[in-house]
Amino acid sequence: MNKFWKYFFGTFKQGKFLLATFLTNAGLMCVVTVLANLLDTPQLTYLNAFLAINYFGTMISFGVSQSTNIFVNQSISSKYKVRQYTSAGFYIAIAALSIFECILIAFPEFIMETLGDFVPNDYTFYYIMCGYLFLTGISNYMQDMLQALQKYKIEFFCEIMPIIVTIIGFMVLYFAGFYYLNYIAIVYIISGIVSVAIAATALFKDKKFKINLFNKLTIRFTRHQWMIMLTNFFTEVIWQVGYFATSMFLLRLNDGIFNTYSYLENVLDIFNGFLFAYIGITCIRITRCLGREQFEKAKQHAKYSIIGTVIIWAAYFVVSLVLIYPLAIGANNEYFSLMFYAIPCYAFIHLARFLAWNFSSYMLRLGGKCKGLLVLEIINVVYLFVMCAIVKYLPVDVFFAYFIILVPELIKLVVCFIIYKRGKWIANINEDNNSLKSKVKCVIFAFYDTIYYGINWSFWYRMVGEWFDTHFKDMSFEEKKNLLKKYGVRYRKQNFKLSDNVLCKVLIEIEGSAKPWLEYRDQLEMHTEEKKGKAISKKELKRFAKLGKLYIVSNSHLSNIKQIAEFYNIDLSLFEKIYVNDYETKNTSKDKYFKEIMEENNLKPENVLVIGDSKQQDILPAKRLKMQYYRCKNGFKYLDVIEK
Repeated sequence: MNKFWKYFFGTFKQGKFLLATFLTNAGLMCVVTVLANLLDTPQLTYLNAFLAINYFGTMISFGVSQSTNIFVNQSISSKYKVRQYTSAGFYIAIAALSIFECILIAFPEFIMETLGDFVPNDYTFYYIMCGYLFLTGISNYMQDMLQALQKYKIEFFCEIMPIIVTIIGFMVLYFAGFYYLNYIAIVYIISGIVSVAIAATALFKDKKFKINLFNKLTIRFTRHQWMIMLTNFFTEVIWQVGYFATSMFLLRLNDGIFNTYSYLENVLDIFNGFLFAYIGITCIRITRCLGREQFEKAKQHAKYSIIGTVIIWAAYFVVSLVLIYPLAIGANNEYFSLMFYAIPCYAFIHLARFLAWNFSSYMLRLGGKCKGLLVLEIINVVYLFVMCAIVKYLPVDVFFAYFIILVPELIKLVVCFIIYKRGKWIANINEDNNSLKSKVKCVIFAFYDTIYYGINWSFWYRMVGEWFDTHFKDMSFEEKKNLLKKYGVRYRKQNFKLSDNVLCKVLIEIEGSAKPWLEYRDQLEMHTEEKKGKAISKKELKRFAKLGKLYIVSNSHLSNIKQIAEFYNIDLSLFEKIYVNDYETKNTSKDKYFKEIMEENNLKPENVLVIGDSKQQDILPAKRLKMQYYRCKNGFKYLDVIEK
């Protein structure tokens, strides 16, 4: 249990800016809500009705960003994929929001009069707020991407500044005597513009990933990824339809119950901040574990997420009961007495919602298990619309109204829990039949600057050059110059760049064998501070071993490889065989070894992956044979290669 508490408080410490965002946002929204309550009841109802519609835009961007978040964090080690997935989601969000905007503009009467059960005097406010809806949808997508990349501090300012602008605008209108809906809509538009501007600037100036949302898209979603994107998208949209149906049901049942519910949604949202911060960070942790195939670790995060959710709700329930009187003070006098009945009911509904959100939005979807959740949301919406249809036959009672809302939440919770317990959500969504991982059955590594890297080659060039001058001391300067010129080496009296490989070729040409140099090299002390490098970890090599057989093909000397492996704890037993050039011929090409490995294992070129640093010795031979290849620099990691 001590591990859990360490995890619990460590999560809030890591996400302190994320928590501050939610809490400050909720607190400022309380101010906005109180200011909005200064409107007359008809205008307040109109505003609340459209803000309920506005959640559709938010859910559209949230549905897209949820999927993009999964793709980004399961491929977080690949900067290219992060940039491409983020941009792809941005274009999808714009397209979806544009379609939704067209529907809103085309059918204002149907939406407000039929769905909202409200007849405004004119639709000026409605059309202006449609622009606000589009702006908030775009900015919410950008902010969700900042959160996905754990840019919590930047997200804090992106979220808070527009709300501050809204509050200032409301107060200016109130004290200036222009506190009317159309002017309020203009304030919302200004805050939306501020939100988009800040979020876009923050993304464009990202130093690590250098995200440009308008870059050309070259990445393609697999069929499975499109299914995840669409099911996430439609789940969120259908969820919002359900939210709207809930509001419509309460509004048709009774104005007082509806406005009380809307008030609680805004005022008590401050407590949701703790939950969203906690499971938001847990979501990223689980997603990255799934992408790295650390499934047991993902399960542990999921378990802690559930426990933490229950603890947060318990605190939420206690605090809401303690503060029941001051919470109710901000409500209109007409609804004051209803608060004392509504708050306990609302708290119980949130217990079911907290857990259902945890299982569905922040766990099951991370492994691509979205279809069942979409079906649940559709059933939920159908149920709520049936309640709307028969509302005139139902009793006007607070407890009964909240019971109607609670039933589908409980059903969803039970089904989500069953899916969660079966554990089928544990999966890496990046896997597909065309992925590099699914094709590769054998991996061939170079050795120097690949498994062993960070070498001080200037030291070795100097050592090779000194040995060359000593060994061929009877040659004149011009003779040495002409000899090395054939191998593309410019000879100078000092500091010329002569590689170990070229020296071997020279010795074979002149003396028929490279043994004099190889025997001398084996006697050198390999590991002075001047020459010390690094080696790929055993853990990383074991991940490659899961793909198939491992080989080393090197132009080095076997004793040299073994010496370095012993010093750097490189487990050579992981490798099926080590091929080294015997230097009996000037042909040091690795083609012959690559072909031999393919024939020995009866593999096609596409099933073999070559990892090396040299374009000439590693990459070009692999290209000629049509093999998979990866050119590394300063080491490599499993995910760097697999997600290339």
